[in-house]
Order: sequence, then structure tokens, then C-alpha cells
Amino acid sequence: MRIPSFNFSADPIQSTMPERSTGGLFRLHGKDLHRLQRFLDPAMITVLFLAAAAGSSVPLPSASLTIFLLTALILPAGKLYRSYRQTSLWVLVRRVSISWALVLTGLLLLGFLLKLSANFSRLDMTLWAILGWGLLLLHHVGSRKILRWQRLRGGNNLSIVFWGTPSQAIDFHRKLQQLPWIGLRLEAWFEAPHSETKPLPPSMLPCSGGLPEMRQWLNSHNVDQIYFSHHSSADLPLEQVLLFFGDTCKPVYYIPWWANSSMQFRAEQLGDVFTINLWGQEGSLIDYRIKRLMDLVGASLALALLAPMLLLIALLVATSSSGPVFFAQTRYGLDGRSFRMFKFRTMTVTEDGTTPGLQQARRDDPRVTPLGRILRRWSLDELPQLFNVLHGSMSLVGPRPHAVDHNEHYRQLIPGYMQRHSFKPGMTGLAQVEGWRGETAELEAMASRVKADLRYQREWSLGMDLRILLRTLFSLRSGKAY
Repeated sequence: MRIPSFNFSADPIQSTMPERSTGGLFRLHGKDLHRLQRFLDPAMITVLFLAAAAGSSVPLPSASLTIFLLTALILPAGKLYRSYRQTSLWVLVRRVSISWALVLTGLLLLGFLLKLSANFSRLDMTLWAILGWGLLLLHHVGSRKILRWQRLRGGNNLSIVFWGTPSQAIDFHRKLQQLPWIGLRLEAWFEAPHSETKPLPPSMLPCSGGLPEMRQWLNSHNVDQIYFSHHSSADLPLEQVLLFFGDTCKPVYYIPWWANSSMQFRAEQLGDVFTINLWGQEGSLIDYRIKRLMDLVGASLALALLAPMLLLIALLVATSSSGPVFFAQTRYGLDGRSFRMFKFRTMTVTEDGTTPGLQQARRDDPRVTPLGRILRRWSLDELPQLFNVLHGSMSLVGPRPHAVDHNEHYRQLIPGYMQRHSFKPGMTGLAQVEGWRGETAELEAMASRVKADLRYQREWSLGMDLRILLRTLFSLRSGKAY
């Protein structure tokens, strides 16, 4: 198929310098406001410092200049000034906290080297540090809120156009409807050749044609961005599609038709070769050491506090039914290596987990003992895994390990399933506190659990672990644990 080309001969200046007269104040002056924001942060921090250090013996003009310059230089290192458009609240709070922590660390080091720390009141400086963090939070969280409110009202929007099959266009339209605060407005969509007919949602624009019509439309309309998705074929190879969209003067975004929600897309360059990282998370050794330290401290404290309860449960299990007190089952751990995971026995059977066709526990499962039903409902059968945490085969927080037979089954059905094992398995995890625990009778349920596990790996932080632990404490009793 021969693809059409674009005609920019009418006015080369207008075609290459698109007019930007719509979209409101934030849309038209976004970069200027962004620069202003980079100035306001250190300015506000400096004014706050002047108020806190009013009674110190240090020359305030030079100290204020130092505070301003260090803040202006260090804050961007915490990725604080990236776009709010697709940034979640927790990610933004984390960026503010990391950025401010970097500033405080730099100032402490400078004060130590210059022997200036004794000239300031510790109480005043502590108050300044807390208020500075709060001021940055108020500034950036408030800005994010204002921008989202503005987009919901139709301002600060980007006009976009889409090309692909009707199915892809419908999925794209629905995603935009789910994210109205993102500020992307679909002006038109065009279909690929030989596309199947699909009924469109009532709120969706009708198709405006194919590639020839898209060429004409783009030559006569101003649009901010172009999105397309294409499955290369003999009739229309991807190379020709890229030639078509590369002949425009607009930002172009490709939506891989083979993508799924478990993937991350991080572009990297190997020499002159471009690569896309689909799975995998690179963490620092210090982060892993701190996480391990938190595991050791947390598991030790929990065992010390819960020792009487553990002994009581062990006694009840031993006397209420025949069989061992503890139940050990083979699971996959870090990097897919197998380990033995411990639980209090709650069933009349003690299957190892490697047996083909292993049956998951289900509601009113006759294999569960009366005591086991109580233990499972309150997740008390999981407490022996604290010993796994001390041993190092598990973590307090991480993807929950599945039986080996279930692993072998689902790894063939869910792309990226085994990527869960790039982190240590946990006693609790993001999937569990978001409701994806218990029996996974349907493939979609397991896919949702895996999606949450991989999101945990992408967004992991020590703060996230603490939040998951707190949410776990408030959701111990579960109707899905049986």
C-alpha cells in the first residue's frame, strides 16, 4: 500500500511553527510558570530561613544567599520539577520529601565543614526544616490540584488525534474517559486499512476515515500530539507508517499493540542502538540493605511481642487435630530460587506444593480444620513466616509467593509473571492490601494480582513498605481468606 504524503507548501512558517493561541493561561505559559516555580521554591525556603534565624550570630545576607543557591541547585535532583500530568499524589509526596532531604543533607554537611551549626538554635532549625517540607508540599500538591481542576473544566488541555484499528481506538477513548484530569482531548480518529467493524460507544466520535483523510485533516487542523498503534503487515509495514507520521511537525507517540499493563516502558540507548526496558527494576545496594535491616528489626520485634500468641496457637494446633504443628511448602523466592515457607497447619492435608493439579483453598473448603478456619480468617497462620524473614528467604513486604505448581501454570499464561521474583517474596504486599488475596479462580484475578506486584516493584520505596504494613494491620480480618 502506498501511503500519502503531507503538503506543507502553502506556508512553511505556519506549518513548522504551529499556532498556540488556545488552552488557557497554564497551557500557553506552561514553561514560563515552570521556571517561576523553580524560583519560588528556593525563595520561599530562604524567606522562611530568615524568619527562623533572625536571632543567630551568622551574617544573614551571605547565609540567605547560600540557602537560596543550594536549594535551587539540589531540589531538581529529586525529580521534583517533572510534569504533574500523570504523577500520583504519593509519588509527588515522595519526590518532595526526597528533594527536601537532599537539601537538608547538603546544608548539614556544609554547616559541619564550616563549623557554623553551633550558631543556630536547634529548635529553630528543626522547626524551619519541618515548615520548609510542609511549604514545599503545599506548593506542589496545591499546584497539582489546581492543574487537575483546570483540566476538568476544559483548560490546560492538549488536542490529540489517533490512528489505529477501531478496537484500539475504542480502548484509547475509554482510557481517556477514565483519566479526565490528564487533559488530553481526542479531536478525531482514523482507522487502519482492512479494519474490522466495531460498534462505538455513544460518547465516541465517529471514524473520520483512513490515512488519506488523516493527511487532509492534519493539513487543515492544528493538533498538539499524534498517537498511533499498528500491527505491521505485508500490506502496510511499520516502516511505511513511521515514514507517514515522521512527515509531520507534531509530537508523535506510538502505542505498542502487544503491550500489557505489567510492562514498564523505559527507553535506553546502547551506543547508537535504542532499547526499551519492559521489565526489571534497578535498585541501589543501600536501598536493599536498608530494606533488609527493616526486615530484621521488624521480624525480631514481632517475634518478641507475639511469642506468647505463637506458643498458644502451636498448642491449639497440636491438640485440635492430628498432624504436625507447622506446615512447610516449597515456594519460589528471589530470582526464582525455591525455598521452604512455613505456616501453622490449618488443613488436614500437607501437600508440598509441587504436586501437579494442586488445588487452591476455596470458600467452605472441607480440608480446612475448624481452628484453621479462624487462623486463616485473621491471617494468623502466616506468623511463622517471621522466621523466613529472619532467615532472609522472605521480606516483611513483597509479592506473595505462590505454590510451585501454580507458578508453573500461570507463568505460561501471564506475560511477566516470573518478574515478580525480582524481589523477595513478602508476608504481605500491595496486591493483598488492594484486595487481591485469597482464591484466584479466574485468570483475570491472578493477572490483577501480578499487575499490582509489578507496580510495587516499579514504585518501591521504604515509605511504601511502611504504608503497606500499616494497611495490613487494619485489614487483617479478610473475607477472602479461607
